[in-house]
Amino acid sequence: MSIPKEDRPPTVEGEPADTPGLSLDQLAYEWVRERIIDGTYKPGARIRERTVAEELGISRIPIREAFPRLESEGFIRSLPRRGAVVASLTVRDVNELYDVRGSFEVLATRLAAEQCSLGASAETLRQILDEAETAVATNDGVLLSATNSRFHAEILTLSDNQLLQDLMAPILGRVNRLFYIVPESNQVDFHREHAELYRAISSGQVELAAALAFAHVEHSRHDTLPIVRSLLNEAQAPRPTSARHTIRRAP
Repeated sequence: MSIPKEDRPPTVEGEPADTPGLSLDQLAYEWVRERIIDGTYKPGARIRERTVAEELGISRIPIREAFPRLESEGFIRSLPRRGAVVASLTVRDVNELYDVRGSFEVLATRLAAEQCSLGASAETLRQILDEAETAVATNDGVLLSATNSRFHAEILTLSDNQLLQDLMAPILGRVNRLFYIVPESNQVDFHREHAELYRAISSGQVELAAALAFAHVEHSRHDTLPIVRSLLNEAQAPRPTSARHTIRRAP
């Protein structure tokens, strides 16, 4: 069957994924990617071409074309006799992600502040921050997570550097996936840090904005890694045995 229009993933511009002009392989890529990010497809789960084709109401060819891109961005792995499976996250993966964020997000923030010093408007960034303030006031964790992701994406847009935006596209997807698995433990604190970042960026304080961005990434790393280690240890712990049989978790 075909997936309803309202359930299809948005494009970068926020339009429905079946907007005229969107290729079928892009539709398949976004649909699978969003379901990996939000946890519908769990790490290690097999993604069958036939199932995706039936859900989207398309042939398998665009899905086959989308899989190499998903693999290059770290969302899936191709295994012999199993096909495409959702890639697992390790402590090393998470550490490497933060290393890259510490470079690219700081650069994006620096460039965004420079653009504001030259007259660019940070109004969209302020609007997102206002939405986050509402989420804090109403204790809406889901909305706060969404606005936090949009805040970082808008800094990247404000940087006005197309190459950096292209390089960061798969990184942002991995960040979103990570925080569906491990929500930031103190989102109110991170919201306050976003407010400080906004003030530095919008006022064109380049060095201050860059320093705040680096501290923000390292704060998130410090909070996230212990949770990742705990989750991995829990997943690897042996299950209880019975007198009749033993159930073992896949490695």
